[in-house]
Amino acid sequence: MSKWEYKTEHLAGQQMDNQLNFLGGDGWELVQIIHQPDEDYPFLCIMKRAIKRRD
Repeated sequence: MSKWEYKTEHLAGQQMDNQLNFLGGDGWELVQIIHQPDEDYPFLCIMKRAIKRRD
């Protein structure tokens, strides 16, 4: 069974593509985006990736 770790990032629209591509390259998968229009960085991105097993 896989075990997961989670990460959240607050992003602005103009930085989303670059930042999400960077995080994806590091193994993070975008799970959900929550739009918070009154915030300076209005997109709360929730990501997960599998924890590497140490055998």
